[in-house]
Amino acid sequence: MRIKYHTLFALLLILCNLSTAWAQDASYLLKRQLFKVPLTSINISPDGLFLLAGFDDGSFRLLDPISFEQSLEVEGAHYKAVNAIDMSPKMDFILTAGHSSIKLWDRSGKHMLDWNNHATTIWNAEISSDGLWAVSSAMNKTFLLWDVKNRVLLEQMRGHEDVCMAVSISPDMRLIASGSNDSSIKIWDLQTRQVITQLHGPTEDIYDVEFSPDGSLLAACSKDKSVRLYDLKEQKLFHILKGHRAMVMEAEFSPDGNYLVSASADQSVILWDVLRGERIHQFLENEGTVMDLVFHPDGHSFYSITYTGDLSHWEVDPEIFVLKYYENPYREEIAADPIFEAKRKGESKKEYEARAAKATLKKNEIIARYYELYLSDREK
Repeated sequence: MRIKYHTLFALLLILCNLSTAWAQDASYLLKRQLFKVPLTSINISPDGLFLLAGFDDGSFRLLDPISFEQSLEVEGAHYKAVNAIDMSPKMDFILTAGHSSIKLWDRSGKHMLDWNNHATTIWNAEISSDGLWAVSSAMNKTFLLWDVKNRVLLEQMRGHEDVCMAVSISPDMRLIASGSNDSSIKIWDLQTRQVITQLHGPTEDIYDVEFSPDGSLLAACSKDKSVRLYDLKEQKLFHILKGHRAMVMEAEFSPDGNYLVSASADQSVILWDVLRGERIHQFLENEGTVMDLVFHPDGHSFYSITYTGDLSHWEVDPEIFVLKYYENPYREEIAADPIFEAKRKGESKKEYEARAAKATLKKNEIIARYYELYLSDREK
């Protein structure tokens, strides 16, 4: 599972926030909470029962994914902001990264050990899918590969010509991807620790790289406002996803690999169709730069954070796909049915509320029908 970074960027990102206020129906926002201390990283436990949240004051918390109620807080975990947080696949320990140190904690929040091999601020850290490896990157040209089982540094990975902030391990644990401000993406063999291929494309700094769940694709987020998708088997560019109006900070594939969400300094999150390379929906109801995001393991929702302190839970509602691909017939069907009319003259409040309840059920039935059509069409 990938983890996230971002704190030193704070002033830069705030300056990059667009002054234009976008208006949009916020019906896909399930919950939002403003924290007094800004969040700097977000992740979720493998079973989906805990949100892992890192904060600007160096603390981290475990939160309920529905209510956001706190079940654990560790204050002063790091000297500065917690820029990365992850939980092992067996959920027996938590990894946090902040300032120049990585720390491991048991599930109760008891400190287990420190890794202090970074000399500069850590931006990214991640535990492999089997829990045996970890990678971390900081504000320099190298990233570090860790042996989690033996709790030791395995290798300092050198090869980039500029700062390397983005790093990720493939789901099958064979490859490591790293992205640098030298605008290159390197693919490494995890066992030999050698570069096996190099990808190009982003024209500016690379902030995040992410493998698809099956390991066939790699997403790279850049300061150039794009997300690039690479076919790793063919070693070539698959899609360039354009739609953001400012730097793209993070990307996350859905658990089934069919979709991707991207977070940007333009205060929005975009949901993309991976196969088509197509924008499906843009979530605009954010108050600042969207710093980080993560899908729920069920794939039906995702979470995002902004530097202003918001934690938001978004629904990937079937209506999103219906409005994208079948908007005209869907709206025509709604308009033609009297059950959806506004309150009628002489209609009592009780009668109107009863009709509105039936209208809601009918609308959901229509959405479900068009959504099934979408899924069928997508398989063709």
